[in-house]
Amino acid sequence: MRYTIITVLLLTLILSTQYSEAFRCGTPHLKMDMAPELLTPVPTAPGHPAAPALAIGFQRTFFAIDFERKQQYTVNATLRASGAHCYIFVEDSEWQENVTALTVQTIQRAFERATPADPQRGIYDILTEDFGAPPDIDRNQKVILLLLNIRDIDIHHATAGYFLPIDQQRGMLHHPTLGPLHSNEADILYINSEKQPTNSDVIYSVIAHELQHLIHWKHSPKEETWIDEGCADYAAFRCGYNLYQHLNAFQKTPNISLTDWSQMSQTNLLAHYGASFLFMLYLHDHYGGIETIAALVKNPLDGFLGITRTLQARGMSHTFSDIFADWKVTNYLTTWKVLGTVERPFRYHTLVPTIQPLFTHDTYPVLGKNKKLANFAAHAIECKVTTADQAGLNLSFSAQRNTNVDIKVAYLNDTGEIRVESLPFKTADGTAALDLPNFGNDIQRVMFIPSLQVANQSFSQQSITYNYNAYEGSLGTYTTHILPNPIHPNYWEVIAVPSEAKGVHSLTLTLTYQNRKLLDAKPMVYVKNEDNSLYRHAFHLKPEIETEAVEWSIMRGDTIIDEGILNDQ
Repeated sequence: MRYTIITVLLLTLILSTQYSEAFRCGTPHLKMDMAPELLTPVPTAPGHPAAPALAIGFQRTFFAIDFERKQQYTVNATLRASGAHCYIFVEDSEWQENVTALTVQTIQRAFERATPADPQRGIYDILTEDFGAPPDIDRNQKVILLLLNIRDIDIHHATAGYFLPIDQQRGMLHHPTLGPLHSNEADILYINSEKQPTNSDVIYSVIAHELQHLIHWKHSPKEETWIDEGCADYAAFRCGYNLYQHLNAFQKTPNISLTDWSQMSQTNLLAHYGASFLFMLYLHDHYGGIETIAALVKNPLDGFLGITRTLQARGMSHTFSDIFADWKVTNYLTTWKVLGTVERPFRYHTLVPTIQPLFTHDTYPVLGKNKKLANFAAHAIECKVTTADQAGLNLSFSAQRNTNVDIKVAYLNDTGEIRVESLPFKTADGTAALDLPNFGNDIQRVMFIPSLQVANQSFSQQSITYNYNAYEGSLGTYTTHILPNPIHPNYWEVIAVPSEAKGVHSLTLTLTYQNRKLLDAKPMVYVKNEDNSLYRHAFHLKPEIETEAVEWSIMRGDTIIDEGILNDQ
């Protein structure tokens, strides 16, 4: 998502009958209301000299956002603490009601002196050493932490905090429906003081999250939402704060898009946070650690380009799509980590979530229809062996397209080895098939992981609908018939009849002539009637081809069903 000077970066805290650690970001909702083409700038005020040092007890009026009425209002606040890197203002009506001197003291300690990650460094020192100094529009070299009772949309969703980019401008903007929008002309993090327990790591996590937004805005004010939010959660994690609610939400809803937050709802927004955070953690684990995340925050380029150029500058030439394809496998293989050995590219090192496949099957046949897959989202279809006599499996996948669709397949062998391979499309109509005659013997589980990966911002909201089938069946035996056409001698038909029609398998035909392929793994058509079933493929050969020298082979997966010479006289 692209920010404008009136975009609000915020976190919404879910409140129920008891305090909850889950917080949400309402940026996408507000951005639609505050579209840049609707903004009319008015002349800005001249730059101010450096702000004088403030004494405890100093009173000031701030402009804040009323999220229910979508307008600004004024807040009267008093300076309650001053440190090397921050001023802590508290809304006057909140003092001794929800905020006490102890509250302010513990917040200042977390911001300036100690965090769970480092008892010798506060949030400010950790994040500025990693990502650089924040902007300093008021030239006081301090960040204002404004503790206030933020006016919320409703009683069920409380806003935990936000960063307001208009504060980095001077003067006032005018919106045709929201009216005048005033800048506070200061570096402010707005933190909700309502129902925040003293000494709670949650409020410190929100502060770290919002400080990253402030710093990121300085380097890349138009950064896309998913990257900025992922880096903000990473910043909180970097300071040692718990992001359990975001991770848990993604573990429950792993099929959401990493990059497209436009279709988010109140039920899956936390999952978007969890996805973005885990992607940044994957970059940290496999592409250079904190130095890479810091370089990404400082990179003025946005979106996919910002990621690829950051990696290129650090000597790593990887496309975003390739990284995403490995990341999706890493997520879903977390459930196999106790079953076998996962290769290094497909595991986390810093922490290990547990992300279940979207669909799991242990009885067959399976028919999955009309499954919607969003751009840069991944689904996982897991098939398990559950009975001793289970043998053979055939998986097929079909969609409206085969371009920009990546399919990875993971195999769990009985030895504990886990292999990951790419599955190419065999046909141009968006169909891919996987035939596993040794399912139930060497292979104990298989996971089919498709994703749509259109790395073009103009098409970021694309999606596809797909179907999948899974049939159980052993390799069995087949009777093959090679039939020349009696009327047209250049036409031939190959027919394979299974000994038992236990399942629909993907058989392919290959023709080889003088060491070149006339047909290369062409799918055979499955035909079934009341009495029997068979597989057939008809083809035409040029007259100059010597049929006695044409070799044919029928294969199920990588296993040869039958082979021979076309005109074996």
